Amino acid sequence: MLKKIFVFIPLFLGVMISKSQVIEDVSFNGKWQFIIDKNTEADQQNYALKFPQTSKEVMVPHTWNIEDEHQNYYGKAWYKKDFEAPKEWKNSVVMLHFGAVYHDAVVYLNGKKIGEHLQSGYTPFAFDLAKHLNYGTTNRLVVSVDNRFSENMLPFAKSFDWAADGGITRSVKLHISAKPSIKYVHITPQLNLRDSSASAFININLNEHEINKLAIKAICVERKTGKVMFSEEKELNKTGKGFSWRVNFNKVTPWHFDNPALYDLKVTTLRNGKSSDVKEVHFGFREIDIKQGKWYLNGEQVRLPGIEYMPGSHPAYGIAEPLNFIDSVARKLKDLNVVITRFHWQQDEAFLNKMDELGILVQEELPWWQKPQKLSPQLLQLAKSQLNEMINAHYNHPSIFAWGLNNEVASTLEDNSALKTYAQQLDTSRLFTVISDKLDKRLATDPSLHGDLPTWNEYVGTWNGKDRTDLPNRFDKINPIVKDKGLLITEYGLCEPAFAGGDLRRVDEMLYHTKLYRENPNILGFIYFCLSDYRTQMGEEGLGKYKIRRHGLTDMFLKPKPSYHVFKQLCSPVDIIKVAKKDEHHAEIEIEAKQSIPSYTLRNYRLKYLDMNGEIKEILIKELKPGEKMTVVLAHINSQYAFEILRPDGFLVIKY
Repeated sequence: MLKKIFVFIPLFLGVMISKSQVIEDVSFNGKWQFIIDKNTEADQQNYALKFPQTSKEVMVPHTWNIEDEHQNYYGKAWYKKDFEAPKEWKNSVVMLHFGAVYHDAVVYLNGKKIGEHLQSGYTPFAFDLAKHLNYGTTNRLVVSVDNRFSENMLPFAKSFDWAADGGITRSVKLHISAKPSIKYVHITPQLNLRDSSASAFININLNEHEINKLAIKAICVERKTGKVMFSEEKELNKTGKGFSWRVNFNKVTPWHFDNPALYDLKVTTLRNGKSSDVKEVHFGFREIDIKQGKWYLNGEQVRLPGIEYMPGSHPAYGIAEPLNFIDSVARKLKDLNVVITRFHWQQDEAFLNKMDELGILVQEELPWWQKPQKLSPQLLQLAKSQLNEMINAHYNHPSIFAWGLNNEVASTLEDNSALKTYAQQLDTSRLFTVISDKLDKRLATDPSLHGDLPTWNEYVGTWNGKDRTDLPNRFDKINPIVKDKGLLITEYGLCEPAFAGGDLRRVDEMLYHTKLYRENPNILGFIYFCLSDYRTQMGEEGLGKYKIRRHGLTDMFLKPKPSYHVFKQLCSPVDIIKVAKKDEHHAEIEIEAKQSIPSYTLRNYRLKYLDMNGEIKEILIKELKPGEKMTVVLAHINSQYAFEILRPDGFLVIKY
């Protein structure tokens, strides 16, 4: 039975829905029929009309590459779902939304092809089914999926270092509404740092391009407090591709990794005074700048630690990760004290929601990795299409600070300029980066200088040069080039079994490289690679779904290695300077806010301990700027002098 999720419109909006106007979401996650099709020359229409009885039941989101019998299968497969379209849906807009299908999807309804989404396996897409449905009876939805390696797509051929998991890998749903119906709502916030006032430019894009006037209701609520920031009803005229207006806010709470303040916006479109569609989104107010080679978040200079996670690494889930596992990964990142990450390819909306909620800055990238060095006209158009889908889908996430154009490609200025120019038409509020692995060799001609922030995947002593002691000399050459721009270390670490030494060497390399980054004022932050040993079709170890690179601070199942705990302490923004007995009943603790990497102001951090009677005691740590110290006296502390320092959200920073 299909699970229906109804969208209820609160009475305080004054919205009435007539019986003939339906607004609802119907989840298509769950049971589908599935079959592998190794006869790729067969008539596709046969499957769309008469699905084979030899199919099996699977749960979508799904990838076949974690199934024992299909671990190494790269080809075509088919999915089928039968569902009823109630008569009440007639004359409605019925949009079928896919979070992602890797990588080619051809969609059929009742035997008729209704659309396709090709060569882009990580971006969302949708089709309107309204004209093709049989109302009041059962309909058959069939999806052809192909994950063969191809030189006509991004990622290109076999040039990518992650799993090529095929399937309907993210959530699927129907959204039923009336006209006018909403394609997307984009919010561009602007924060006034002087007094925390703000404004937001709101743009609504419809599925119906012919509509030139639009009546709407909108309400914005501060998520943490429930405070209504504004509530209004208005009529808008179309300007350009959408309908826009600006809202002013007297005072807001800025989004920060230690206080990820979110605002929820609900927009209702109206037709003849009645609601036709509803869209709910969230956003945050924050300002990120690179000025004279320094990094500023909400006007404060920062230097930030980070780590990357490679989704799809758990062999039980592959790329079709469930929400509870996504949550556990996000919390692992937060537990490590990291406040920045990057992704080699476009991510699930659910993952980015977690980054917004937990406070982790994100760089999200096109999956253009190492090859080709020059894009063909067709691939350039595909890259633009993927940028369009990525930015439109993820525009509102306050966690995203940069869009990455490629990774480790000897890319041309022509391609990078074309992509950046195109992307800036979609988003002028974020940075654009080009990720380099040879900045130390190309220097002033390096492609990363085509972006807004120079980058370096730094593996001196492993992938890039065998003698790590040469790293200071390489920085001497790089520093004059990046002095006025800053430099983000976008990868470093140790990969086994490509390099020997195990976790002991991983810790040693981590300490050596991190120390040099901290000492170099041009380096604005670092991103360690990576959280876990990860599944990849390029892996040197294991077979099938266990083919991996042993690159992580945890194993594939997120079980920490000793290096995990070392990295957590490196990323702690707090140093414990002194722990000493003051008298028989008191201990004196001295702490310092780090001023290397990490380096940022600490607000609302807490010190927590058990006293001699077993009672929990908490002390609010005063605001500490980088380099500032604080002495705390702990009364009746336990005999071990054990205590913890916590972030404002309760995550453990460091314990003694």
